[in-house]
Amino acid sequence: MSPAGAAIHSADQAATTLITIAPPPRAGLACYCRIPLKWLVFAVVTFFVLFPSPAQLARHIAHLRDMQRMIAPDEPELADLEAQVRERLTTTAPADRDSPAEIQRTVERVVLEEVQYAWDWDQWGSADYMPTVAEMFDRAAADGRLREDCDGRAVMAASLMKRLGYEPTLVTDLRHVWVVTPQGAWMGPGGETTMASGDEGNEIAWGTLLSNIPTSLSFGVAVFPFTRELIILVTAYLLLLHRRMSRPAAAIGFVLLVQGLLFMRLGFFAPSAVAREASSWPAWVGLLHTIAGFAVLMRASRRARNADYKPAS
Repeated sequence: MSPAGAAIHSADQAATTLITIAPPPRAGLACYCRIPLKWLVFAVVTFFVLFPSPAQLARHIAHLRDMQRMIAPDEPELADLEAQVRERLTTTAPADRDSPAEIQRTVERVVLEEVQYAWDWDQWGSADYMPTVAEMFDRAAADGRLREDCDGRAVMAASLMKRLGYEPTLVTDLRHVWVVTPQGAWMGPGGETTMASGDEGNEIAWGTLLSNIPTSLSFGVAVFPFTRELIILVTAYLLLLHRRMSRPAAAIGFVLLVQGLLFMRLGFFAPSAVAREASSWPAWVGLLHTIAGFAVLMRASRRARNADYKPAS
């Protein structure tokens, strides 16, 4: 081979080596675009699984931002419930008819009897929704039956109590919503208060916020439809998979995610008689399993992506 031919042959070999070692530019760009695209897909799926109606979610957030404004004593539909309360009070001892405590107990009984308990996903189709008094009566117009969960019942009871001349506030521990008046807490008081309504807006107890999140999250996962939760879990799992991912790693990651979900669901059923904190440990275990599952899948996926760009031997 002539010197010129040898030089050309060496240049071709060097160019081939560089092309082999360096990842294709398009592949690198696709990798950077793929990650935010996967996050977007996951966010969209999760959003519509939890809140199929964006407009309803916007109303829910507006209602939660100022719970005191949810108390609506002037709603005309409350007249029938007020009449029931006053009629029942006539059957009590004359000395108790004007007792705030007795009036409060009567309001509570009427609301619990007249407002049938129903989960928000059955009543409104969403993971959570705090309706106004008018919305509750509008929804009941079809069959004449009021249906709501704890927040709707609390709004109804507080509105009725306000109509009778008392000053109620709405309180939540992130898992349950109840009512507080100067006579005490009622409508099934929950744990330590996280947020309470007030004339100046909501008051947040930051000290109990973090401690209440695991238990409330576990409660929400425990009672939410399992099928909807599986849609979110499977979506996350499929988005983390890679065609060259290790099969054992993919299996371990899936098992950890499922275990995390099951522990979160078990948290609500954990006995709380031993200690108040007892009901939160399954939630923490579930969170750790979920994080571990994501970590295993992300590491295996990254190794598989790196193998795509491994230099040829």
